[in-house]
Amino acid sequence: MSGIALFSEVLANFEAARCKKLDKNLAEWGGIEAVYALVWPNYEFPVENHPLANRVAFAQWRKEAGVPLWAWFNCSENQQADAEKIDELDRQLHPDGWLLDIEGEWVKGAGLDTLIRGAVATGKPVRASLAAATPSHVEHDYRCLDRNRVPVDFQCYFDSGEGPLPAVAVSELYQSSFVVLGWQYRHRVGGKYGWGRCKAIQHQELAIFDSYLRPGPEDSVFGVLPRDWGWTVDDRILWPNNPGKPPIGLLMGRAAYASIRVTLDVTRGANDKHSLAEWKQIAASARIPNARKRPISVYKAENATDGVLAAIAEGAA
Repeated sequence: MSGIALFSEVLANFEAARCKKLDKNLAEWGGIEAVYALVWPNYEFPVENHPLANRVAFAQWRKEAGVPLWAWFNCSENQQADAEKIDELDRQLHPDGWLLDIEGEWVKGAGLDTLIRGAVATGKPVRASLAAATPSHVEHDYRCLDRNRVPVDFQCYFDSGEGPLPAVAVSELYQSSFVVLGWQYRHRVGGKYGWGRCKAIQHQELAIFDSYLRPGPEDSVFGVLPRDWGWTVDDRILWPNNPGKPPIGLLMGRAAYASIRVTLDVTRGANDKHSLAEWKQIAASARIPNARKRPISVYKAENATDGVLAAIAEGAA
């Protein structure tokens, strides 16, 4: 059973001794699965250079804490430069995995092949930390992540209004509540899962879906309703674009259920805004009812009390 993952912007503020003790205390719920330490980019003067300090402390901190230590990398528009830096830092730090923070205006509609290919080439596990109002609001390159089996770790910063509730993030990743023309979505045809494109709208009520699983000119359709931006999914059953024939599949969302993670924000006073019972319920809400445990990350470990981290780990289990 996997445990809780913790972001640490400043390793010096999340002492290895505390991490080791916390890992032991959380053992009932899987312990600490990983700590994500910020290693790039370097901060510029006069801000204290935490990423550089983390890189210097990386090996010794991991040895003392006794938990997997991943490299947390804030990505930029220059994907080739980032891929080269990831390769350099991987050989320098030998992290247990890579957490890629992929957010900002540049990600909208941008292909991520160069960045993801560079991270995956390290041979280490890779996760992508994404941000938006909900997973359906930004044209992230989810298909690239899916193709490379990179889990989506969605930022649920609801207390600050910068992200959705965890239940919303999971449901939108798994089954989008609305679609946008030209964007790609997962779907199921028989027992196969694949991708397709929302191609056009007919009569303000049917979305034409171009399934990449069904080569050739045969499109399918699903029911939609107008909304201010995009189209509300009214019926996610995929029907042949030919009346009288049986349904051929089901429209899904942007990520496979097993590849969905969420990050809870405890910064900016959020740690104290909820009781321990409420934190437990918030973490539990990240699971679809009767489904298996939902992997949970927390941003940031140095801002969280041990009690809150324990409540979140218990709720996710």
